[in-house]
Amino acid sequence: MSKAVEEGKSRTAEDRTEAGGRTNASRPQATSISVRCPNPRCGKVYAVERRYAGKRGKCKDCGTAVSIPADAGADAATRSGGGELKQGEHAPSGHPVGVREVCAGCIGRGHAGKTAMFHALGEGLVGDFLPSGLHIDAGDPREVARMIREAEETQRLLRQCGLPPTLRASQIGYCLYDGDEPLVSYRMHEVIGQILTHTLPDSAGPLQARYGEYLKGLLDTHVLWAVVPCPPPNPGPADRRRYANDLRITLAYLREALRLRPPGHSAAVVLVLSKIDATFETAEQARNSLTDDVLRSALGPLVHLVEQSAHVSDAVVIPTSAFGFGNAVLRETGRNREGAAPGSADEPLESEPIWLLREGTSPRPFNLDTLLLWTLLIGLLRQSGPDAGDDPKIGEVCRKLGGDIEAGSPWLLPLKGEIVLPVSGAGSGGKRLA
Repeated sequence: MSKAVEEGKSRTAEDRTEAGGRTNASRPQATSISVRCPNPRCGKVYAVERRYAGKRGKCKDCGTAVSIPADAGADAATRSGGGELKQGEHAPSGHPVGVREVCAGCIGRGHAGKTAMFHALGEGLVGDFLPSGLHIDAGDPREVARMIREAEETQRLLRQCGLPPTLRASQIGYCLYDGDEPLVSYRMHEVIGQILTHTLPDSAGPLQARYGEYLKGLLDTHVLWAVVPCPPPNPGPADRRRYANDLRITLAYLREALRLRPPGHSAAVVLVLSKIDATFETAEQARNSLTDDVLRSALGPLVHLVEQSAHVSDAVVIPTSAFGFGNAVLRETGRNREGAAPGSADEPLESEPIWLLREGTSPRPFNLDTLLLWTLLIGLLRQSGPDAGDDPKIGEVCRKLGGDIEAGSPWLLPLKGEIVLPVSGAGSGGKRLA
């Protein structure tokens, strides 16, 4: 790997022994971090010194960029040595202090398109200005630099072999700005999708621990995304069975995430239909085919759950595409995807078609702005009341976000909730976001 990783490896060995194999007591023994190459055709594992946590290197074997996980104790150490942070300043984690926070959780099995969706958001809406003048970006300038670097590597993987499965969860964080003033912090934990399909009642302890942490993370949220990939055109028996299993596993996890929520802590739910570009050639064709009745029927079990659950305050269906129509090509058969499951060698959905980004194109995400902006809006409104009346500044932010959603010709199907967006200057009047 890069010098950081190679140096960490060699110094760990040097600290461990002196001449003759004796332990070197004069130096503190380093604690290493296990890092796996994300390239599905490589997967080499390295032991890296903890002092390189949060940095990046390259795999020595294949050259793929590798992110070294941040040290969980680093933030606390930095806080203790740097004094108190003032409102609006950024904590070491990159989140601004003293502003409203919207927390989201994601439910979706491996290969459902979640990682491509997160990447497309980072490449599109994040970093751009909204029609209202508000701006969404990373909370820390160093994160912006990291996102730009990682985007190039991600583009290469999307064209060559597809994104590798997420084997280590990381936190995704953005901030909504008005000029240089941070208004809202947004946080979502990236999900290890294989937890859903590989955790069994008799699975080993490490996988059970990941399962427990994953469910726990879904409870500390304002909005839950339930991601289900759209079936391919002319589905065969295997495709129909896979889609039925998608609905079943997503339903089970969403039901458990709602059941375990503390009393009085309801959540909004977005049923995200991903990869619609793999089935339809154009947005017009998708809209004409996926009518309200078709969406309700296709997602029937999930629709019934959110409509009946007392733990769901608001719910919508949002069809999406991370690549954009006409940008996806089917990967050649016979190219296996490795490293798909933590703690398991078999992949129950290994026959699923994998879609790659067409060479020479860039992602043109469809309807993802609706997904993120609706999440921010509903997360703020459900903390502040239907009209955000307890905080005039947040009320103004909500009005702007509502206008930004409508300016983008949103495609969403309301299932539950009566959120009314006040029209600027209209007094008590308003209109439903639909």
